[in-house]
Amino acid sequence: MSTERASKKRKTRSGCSGIELSSAFLVLQKFRDTITTETEPDNDILEGIDNPELYVEIDQDALLQLDGLLQWMNSKIKSTNKSYKFSSIQSDILGDIQLSPGPLLYLKSDWRQRVADTRLSGADHFMSSANLHRFLNMLLRLVARPSEASARTWVDAFLYRASAMLPNDRSMTVNVEYTVSPVAVPTASGADIILIGYMDYTVVVTDLKMADYFLNNPGVRELVRYIDSVLGFFVIEAKSENVKLHDCLPQVLAQLYASATKLKKNHLRGTLTNGYEWLFIVVSVNSDGRGASYMISTRSYSAAPYNVGGDTVVGEDQADMIAGILSSWIQHSCEDIGEDDWFRVGS
Repeated sequence: MSTERASKKRKTRSGCSGIELSSAFLVLQKFRDTITTETEPDNDILEGIDNPELYVEIDQDALLQLDGLLQWMNSKIKSTNKSYKFSSIQSDILGDIQLSPGPLLYLKSDWRQRVADTRLSGADHFMSSANLHRFLNMLLRLVARPSEASARTWVDAFLYRASAMLPNDRSMTVNVEYTVSPVAVPTASGADIILIGYMDYTVVVTDLKMADYFLNNPGVRELVRYIDSVLGFFVIEAKSENVKLHDCLPQVLAQLYASATKLKKNHLRGTLTNGYEWLFIVVSVNSDGRGASYMISTRSYSAAPYNVGGDTVVGEDQADMIAGILSSWIQHSCEDIGEDDWFRVGS
């Protein structure tokens, strides 16, 4: 009988699911990255410390113990459920989680009229169409390329412009390096795998009141709690200019699928970009919740600079088109492609 009690005790102590363990692992891994790369503590860490002034750098013995704990947790995760970071997702894993391609998205023939309308939107805002062009041309002469970090300066500029085109009763909140808590998704064989990691940008669209709340309370848990107020959840993955965007599609598709599963959304939109080139993507979860299909634009749309009379400039039509698509897609990011969209679904 005593043996039976001991056995029950042991089971209770080890009752931690794969997702819970993966979530804890991600937090500890982020903590380790912070203390080994920064001389000053991260604000997220200080918020959890009662007396921040007592913060001291971790010594090598403690770091070795932390590494040992991380190694143990990682082995446990691998022994329970397969776990994949978004950055490691390849095409074969997309097949395993039943993410399949659908028809392509074609830019509609009236795009020039849409660009003209876009220029008028938010004309009195600080980031008007004219100021977007000035800003991008300034970046050309200010920010060295082709790193991923430099690409983000272009993403930021387009997001500022997209926010200026929102209706007056809508607001958007931008999260940078957004952490998605572990998400279990079913595979074709019936087992679950865990998707985990970070996303470069997420953009949440809500009413004005909730936007202020999400600005101060970011995180998937809060989004799930107030999911009815989330009108849009848009994902942006930024890459270096010397990386082929299509090679990175599995990563952003997994991000969109995991986010849609977590937020219980049928559709989710996003984009893959190097700052110049923009590839637009929508993921639609299957009706039974197992797997999803995706549609991507037939090509990437470019705001790459070109030479005019010996001067390098950004094309105004191209920049306004990308900003217009972004603003529309961010507002309708939890919807399927509709009649008023910039794109039509090809056959």
